[in-house]
Amino acid sequence: MKNLFLSKPGRTLGGSLLLILLGVVLWGGFNTAMEATNTLEFCISCHEMESTVYQEYKTSVHAQNPSGVRAACPDCHVPKEWGPKVIRKIQASQEVYHWLVGTIDTAEKFEARRPKLAKHVWQTMKANDSRECRNCHDYKSMDFKGQARFAARIHQDAFEAGKTCIDCHKGISHKLPQREKIEVVERKNEFDEDLALDINDTCAGCHGENGEGTPDGEYPRLAGLPANYIATQLRHFKSRERLNIPMAPFANERELPEEDVLAISAYLSNIHLPSKLEPIDAEEQSGSFNALGRLQASRQVVNIARYPGNIDAGSRVYRKECSTCHGRKAEGNNDGRIPPLVGQHSIYLKRQIDHFRKGDRLHDDPRDAEIFRQFSDGEIDDILAYLSVLDD
Repeated sequence: MKNLFLSKPGRTLGGSLLLILLGVVLWGGFNTAMEATNTLEFCISCHEMESTVYQEYKTSVHAQNPSGVRAACPDCHVPKEWGPKVIRKIQASQEVYHWLVGTIDTAEKFEARRPKLAKHVWQTMKANDSRECRNCHDYKSMDFKGQARFAARIHQDAFEAGKTCIDCHKGISHKLPQREKIEVVERKNEFDEDLALDINDTCAGCHGENGEGTPDGEYPRLAGLPANYIATQLRHFKSRERLNIPMAPFANERELPEEDVLAISAYLSNIHLPSKLEPIDAEEQSGSFNALGRLQASRQVVNIARYPGNIDAGSRVYRKECSTCHGRKAEGNNDGRIPPLVGQHSIYLKRQIDHFRKGDRLHDDPRDAEIFRQFSDGEIDDILAYLSVLDD
């Protein structure tokens, strides 16, 4: 009895140690496996991610930037805290299922689902107050004086309004869903093309038959601008929110009702003007050269002349001050609120900047007039020089 009594604590202690050791091994294995799935290499190990979002990420500011600090997939999409991380990993089982059934195994399938996927990510980040963004970016730690001029103003406003990062910073590492293109295609089937052509007869007197504008900057290029942006500007002309004497006789409810605004906006947005004339093909070289057709094609080419200024300096200023809103390649944004700058006549852009500086035209906020005045004439010229070569 004595020996049996003494042996029970030993067996209990040994069993406890074994259970602890087993727990450590299982925990270590689980944690190791979880961390192994928490790397960039794992995220792009399937071709769906490697061939789509990873290619976009590689050229983004999160992958390449002056500081050399990189944020990879897990930094943005996986929580650092253990509890939320486990929940996220459990949710990822749905992604494994869709990988198995091939839901997005082609580029076409992925683009078709991109709006839904993006919306889900944005809603999640909005709900958690952009938690993963704040691992690196925090309002309280921002030195507004060191930021781009417009960004400093916007960040301070956002901080006071209680906004979160994803409210403004969609499309930082990946392309935005092509919502605008979808809207334009659908609207093209809806609007009255004959009506749009009649309206364009009036517009062509100043803006050109194809909405190409004039190189002297008197009239802007309209061809290819987002339909939403064109429509918004026409409404501003009608309400006199944006004053423009040449537009006054045409931009009123009698001459340009809302139906006409939508029709001409959709029509102009669907005009795609080339930036160079295609070389003569083999058939034309063989003797069937169409001189008239070649001449007509040349009239549709719009290539912005090289503007005097320092292109490299302009690139640096543009990337810091303008690219967040107008896009890294000055292509604007998809919802049509912010216009593309590439392909627009330089002198027209210069005139608009002068209007912004004087407060004659609203940029985004009345305070932006003072910000524009902080740019030197040389900086403006450098930016325009950079923009003028982007369509080459």
